Amino acid sequence: MRGIKICFIALMGIGAASLGGWLGYVNGMEGEKNTVYGSPALAVGSPKEQTVGENTVMEFVYNYNDGFSETVERLPQYYMYGWNRENVADAYDTWQMTSFSDKRIVFNKNMNCPSSQHYTLKIDNGYVVVYYRESDALKEITSTPAASLSDADKKLFEQGVDIDGELNLMRYLESLET
Repeated sequence: MRGIKICFIALMGIGAASLGGWLGYVNGMEGEKNTVYGSPALAVGSPKEQTVGENTVMEFVYNYNDGFSETVERLPQYYMYGWNRENVADAYDTWQMTSFSDKRIVFNKNMNCPSSQHYTLKIDNGYVVVYYRESDALKEITSTPAASLSDADKKLFEQGVDIDGELNLMRYLESLET
């Protein structure tokens, strides 16, 4: 249980770090417009070789031991522009690079812990609410009012409805709205 909580905290940290990196990137690029650093002429490398550019999407796939995965996408930092496959592989040596082009780079990492994609749905304050099953932390309050549910569904939600997987959760919540 403690390992799962640590993994959950680590995932939240990764998400926050990714968001911070992206915001730093956007902010940094705004400050470099109309300077020598903001010029695309700074890109290094042979035109024939695939290299990282300002629009290259970097995709990080976390593969968990419970069979689920999570993907985070972001743009590269400006100092990576012009890097070739070898430069990127060296910088991300704890990841397995499965694809490299000037349009998209895909990395994979096997995580030795379960994902956070295990949920329990309940009724709280008149709405269907989603909790992370392992930590009982609130994920979201849906827009589905308890009053719109059948009596049988209300009874299920009193005990909690367990859903595994983000896609399954989205499908289930959509089915409640129809």
